[in-house]
Amino acid sequence: MSGDRQKSGNGVEKKAHQVVTSADVAREAGVSRSTVSRCMADDERISEATRKRVQETAAQLGYHVNKIASSMNRRKSDLIGLVTSGLTDPFRIEFLDCLISQIQQSGYRPLVIDVSDPDQMGISMLNLLQYQVAGVVVTSGSPSPEVGTHYLKRNVPVVLVNRAGRLEGADVINCDNVHGGELAADMLLKSGKKRLGFLNVRGGTYSGNVRGEAFVSRIAPRLADGEISFTSLVCDSADYDGGFHAGLKYLADRENAPDGIFCAKDHIALGLMDAARFELGLKVPGDLAVIGFDDIAAARQGAYQLTTVRQRADQLAEMTVERLRRRIGGDALGDERLVLPVEFIRRQTV
Repeated sequence: MSGDRQKSGNGVEKKAHQVVTSADVAREAGVSRSTVSRCMADDERISEATRKRVQETAAQLGYHVNKIASSMNRRKSDLIGLVTSGLTDPFRIEFLDCLISQIQQSGYRPLVIDVSDPDQMGISMLNLLQYQVAGVVVTSGSPSPEVGTHYLKRNVPVVLVNRAGRLEGADVINCDNVHGGELAADMLLKSGKKRLGFLNVRGGTYSGNVRGEAFVSRIAPRLADGEISFTSLVCDSADYDGGFHAGLKYLADRENAPDGIFCAKDHIALGLMDAARFELGLKVPGDLAVIGFDDIAAARQGAYQLTTVRQRADQLAEMTVERLRRRIGGDALGDERLVLPVEFIRRQTV
């Protein structure tokens, strides 16, 4: 029978393979179960001596707080749902990395769900409610009003990041897409390029479309005067391959091809540049000026040195988590559309 029991470092006995409960810790530490809960939560009302004794006893017994049970009791967990679409977009990866770090620093835990299939978004978000999430960040797609109603009834805050913001009651945080498009237009006009283009994925995204509209509006007076020309360019995918194939398609005719292109995102711009340089023999920026948007890590590398519009992933994450934290804390906030400033980064492609 002796093999059925184990002793911890301080002589406390416990049964092998037995699940240790807070009652076990309370008994061995000589305190109440509520005191154990407060000690494990670092409640400031508990003395340092008691906290230390309880936490040491818990460690020796192998006790861990049951987060799921705790969330069921409180009807809310320490989980923040992150709704995203795949992990292939470089900026989204950088943003999610910063977002996860900010969430953890705020005392919460991230729960990531993939909604690559837009038709499954509503179902996936409703499933999040089963985990008693404290809040939700949406970086892909747009939730339906019905989904929003479910969250609002449960006082679960929702933040849409770089989205159109069609969910009533949700906060929206976008980078300054309009100013970014204007900055790109000003630089291409200043560079002396005459045949301008804007390259975006087919169908567009909210952010990409706004950037393109701002770009066209900015160059409109010069278009009206006949000083420049403009071509709307489309790629089949919002990634490197999409930009590469678009480059082969639109730049082959050197006499009529655009000589200055603003791309909706850096990833597209990198593919476009490689097609221009290595397949068509064009010089960047001599024959072709290229501007991107985001300032992903690859844009800063020596092989590209891409001129771009920077949106800071770390600042975007800070704004998002701060908004959620205040909402969860009960601050009386109105629905807002917050804007992250952007910065023009000039490198070697203009």
